Amino acid sequence: MSDEKNKFPSTFVSSQFVKYIDSKEIKGIVEALGNNLSQKYAGQDLVLIGVLKGSMVFLADLVREIKGVKVYVDFVKLQAVGRGKENHGTICISKDYTTNLLDRNVVIVEEIVDTGRALSFLKKRIQLSSPRSLEVVTLFDKPYKRTVNIQPDITGKKIDDQFIVGYGMDLEDFGRNFEQVYYLRYPN
Repeated sequence: MSDEKNKFPSTFVSSQFVKYIDSKEIKGIVEALGNNLSQKYAGQDLVLIGVLKGSMVFLADLVREIKGVKVYVDFVKLQAVGRGKENHGTICISKDYTTNLLDRNVVIVEEIVDTGRALSFLKKRIQLSSPRSLEVVTLFDKPYKRTVNIQPDITGKKIDDQFIVGYGMDLEDFGRNFEQVYYLRYPN
């Protein structure tokens, strides 16, 4: 298998990226999360709402691991506008969910939870649709970065305070297609 870091353009220095979590470990985490959701929602309907773009790979693998549950999938895309060193910016919706969530089981699917700002915003927004239940599942949790009081309900793995790429997560739109997760050794 060729080195995934060669997929980066030449403007990136691949030696700055260190393998952090291999694809076998990721697969095991996703299977466990899928089993958890399968047991929790057995025989019920479940709406998964993926947060674009980072959750797309995780959600695709997760949905295949959920058994005995009728699954609906929708997406949102959020962005922080006006973010700077002194300002966290405003969370804006650039793509909203379209599924009716009234009296339905809803799970927000995040690839990583760090500051929690966008997640907090989204969770409050979805609660306005009066779902039967609302939970958050995340592949990775970085609690050291939290700036708001929010915790995922189901966590695959807590990770160190590293900037990571791969498995849907990116650096300037590169690295999403990596099967493994790498961390950035030196900040850009």
